[in-house]
Amino acid sequence: MPDYLGFFLDAPRSVIEFETLEISHPAFSQIYYVVRNRRTGLRARLETGVEVDFVYVPMRIRAISQRADLDFGLSVEFGDLGTIIPDEIDRVRDADALDVRPTVNYRTYRSDNLSTPMFGPLRLEVRSIPRSRDGASFEAGAPSLNLTRTGEVYSTTRFPMLRGYL
Repeated sequence: MPDYLGFFLDAPRSVIEFETLEISHPAFSQIYYVVRNRRTGLRARLETGVEVDFVYVPMRIRAISQRADLDFGLSVEFGDLGTIIPDEIDRVRDADALDVRPTVNYRTYRSDNLSTPMFGPLRLEVRSIPRSRDGASFEAGAPSLNLTRTGEVYSTTRFPMLRGYL
């Protein structure tokens, strides 16, 4: 985190924040490593120590909520991957793996330090993938970890003494 704070507080103006995505699913033909804002691509080291090549893809990444929020999510609109993503989704359908959602790992790097992510990875799940003639897009959000309800519903019909507190 000191690298992240240092970027905003005392980094030279020539240092750029590179936004990257790692998009994967067990049925995809490959793991996609893409960078939004470096046309020549990017070779960077993941937090695991593995170096990967991020390919430039014209895209727009918009945060749905604040990064510190538990409901953090991203809205991503692709340009070039507009023909690739639908093919991968068809591959998921053919493998009958629709119950497993594609995952997106969001990372940012400083242009002067590609040896470790400046921020992330944030592991997100793809919620929806609408298709349009302009290209592919998707929304990814934090995984829902608590899908089952716990506890009971307290209502005034079941517990009439609650009426005094309303």
